[in-house]
Amino acid sequence: MTKEKISRRSFAKTAATGIVGLAVGAGIGYGAASMAKPPAAPGGTATVTSTVTQTAPGAGIDFPFNLPREGATIRERAVNAAKFVLEQNPEWKGEELVLACVGGYEHGFVAMKEFWEEATDIPVTVVTTPLPDFFDKMMVEAVSKTGDVDLLNAQAMYFCDLAEAGLLAELDDFAMWIDIREHGRPDGYIYPLNYSIPRYAGKLYGFLQDGDVQTLYYRQDWLEDPNEKSAFERQEGYPLDVPITMTEYNDMCRFFTRPDDDVWGDSSGRELSRNCFTYYLFVAGTKWPNWYYFDDSMNAQLTSDEAIMAGEMFLENTTYGHPSLPELSGQAPYSIFAEGRAAFILSAPSTSRVIQDPAAASRNNWNTAPIPGHWVDGPGGKILNRRSVNLASWSLCVSNYSKKKDLAMCAGAFFCDPDMLVEAMCAAGTWHDPTRYSHVGPNAPEKLKDLRGPVLNAFLDNAEIMQPMLQGILGATEYNTTLSKIMHGAMLGSYDNATALGDANKAWNDITERMGKDKQLTAWRELKKFYPTISL
Repeated sequence: MTKEKISRRSFAKTAATGIVGLAVGAGIGYGAASMAKPPAAPGGTATVTSTVTQTAPGAGIDFPFNLPREGATIRERAVNAAKFVLEQNPEWKGEELVLACVGGYEHGFVAMKEFWEEATDIPVTVVTTPLPDFFDKMMVEAVSKTGDVDLLNAQAMYFCDLAEAGLLAELDDFAMWIDIREHGRPDGYIYPLNYSIPRYAGKLYGFLQDGDVQTLYYRQDWLEDPNEKSAFERQEGYPLDVPITMTEYNDMCRFFTRPDDDVWGDSSGRELSRNCFTYYLFVAGTKWPNWYYFDDSMNAQLTSDEAIMAGEMFLENTTYGHPSLPELSGQAPYSIFAEGRAAFILSAPSTSRVIQDPAAASRNNWNTAPIPGHWVDGPGGKILNRRSVNLASWSLCVSNYSKKKDLAMCAGAFFCDPDMLVEAMCAAGTWHDPTRYSHVGPNAPEKLKDLRGPVLNAFLDNAEIMQPMLQGILGATEYNTTLSKIMHGAMLGSYDNATALGDANKAWNDITERMGKDKQLTAWRELKKFYPTISL
């Protein structure tokens, strides 16, 4: 057996040139028929059958059912399984695993990998790629099949395309055998994250790392200030309090927008390729029980009355944020709130890590609440319909083309252990967010409470009313980025709202036709199962 050293250098040198038909961004199509399928023996070191039963070289026994199930915790079982795999493949001892992620997540993985390396003597090299380029780079790996990456962190909207392209290994059997505590209290994954995030077409493709349940953050001290309360009520005619509707939210953002003082109402994300996730918060609760991306015939709903109204509110809200917001990416918008220059932000739980930092002006001066909603017609009359939306939610996946796929699965399980994930969430600058019941509420670890503050208290409320992001269908990344880029143009004045949403609606329908409407409709019906049916 020829060993091939996997390194940071070899992965970074992966080239996209010469690959025909690969999508490298929104607006460029790729169909399932043109996507690469995994070979019979990915990476040349393991045989894969239709039941995902793998044979380790020379072992003659089925993987993963040959693995020991020893240990009281996920990490202990993962380490014992890894040691067994190394006994069967001694040539892998000391060989590194390469973990690919977007810039920002490396901090959490670096914190966890120290524990893995101490327990197994298997080094993990973490390589990063800027967020706008990461999906394209993984699609290149799906086509080129270099095997230079063993583990990759993928957000939910990537799964459909990466799985169809053959890059992601199925993990159901392994997760069941090792018992990664997928469901239920006290430390299982929080519903509906456990079903809607790491799965595609009913199969498990990732070890959940991140629960991007969006929430409302607000400066509690500002809303409770007697002078601000009096001034707001004189201006708007009702009391200043935590907003429960999007109309109230915009009123309050407008009230706190004071450009001469460099103080702004809102600091929610508006970046080029991801602003659609903020727009979805404005539109999600406009109908009972939900506003949907598509109708039951798979026609886009971006030109519905509700979508147009929400677009106007979204664009109005943009004027209450710092002018640089459309140019900022990642966690940069959070710093405006952390520095005491914004009253509100609609965002992911990772925001809390920045605004609760000991050096932040916002530390211990903020709180969270359910996402504001809309009064809509519902059963028995008007209903306050509040809907959070999943922002991204990342899972750690195993490459089908990894030359050490068995070992990579063991490492992936180790990195989803509840206590290991706490270490990741406590790392400075990480994007890792709560995923398990043991991470939130009054029984959360004390060090996590200190670093994340009140977000742990509002997490479950927002999870209960969370709509899925547009995921689980081919081209999900293209749908989302296309809408984001068009709405970005509207924010900058290139389009009016109706024109922008009309163009996006046409683009979505074009993507659907290109991907195959029947197949898209089947996947859409599956995604609709995860929409909420209650309101707070």
